[in-house]
Amino acid sequence: MTATDHTHAPSHDAHGHAAGDFGPHHVTPASTFLNVLITLLCLTVITVAASRVDFGAANLLIAMGIASIKASLVIAIFMHVKWDTAINKIVFLSSFLFLSLLMIFTLSDQATRAWDSWPSKVKAPVDKEWVHPSKTSSHQ
Repeated sequence: MTATDHTHAPSHDAHGHAAGDFGPHHVTPASTFLNVLITLLCLTVITVAASRVDFGAANLLIAMGIASIKASLVIAIFMHVKWDTAINKIVFLSSFLFLSLLMIFTLSDQATRAWDSWPSKVKAPVDKEWVHPSKTSSHQ
């Protein structure tokens, strides 16, 4: 092999794959996509039906649960995370961990807002209407 003959030399890019090799591919059968579509449509019907029923404080929990199942199906099947490498799964799942922490802190803040407003409910009544100082006479 000469210095200009590169036919047998391995050509690698920065990721360690050969120059036209994009790694292993997974071909998902059409039946899987059809089953996921039917499942997503059924979950959408369940979401609409659940929105018509008053579950009290559980309304948000039920809606978020159904939405999480639907998002998991889309991520796993349509985004091919189910067949992806372990590091990509870890990154994806850790992002949902941080999203759930954000939601928990937001909901806990929302739930405790009533505790902060109790002093405004126990104020003494005002016996006269407030008047701007420029409107009052300065000779009092």
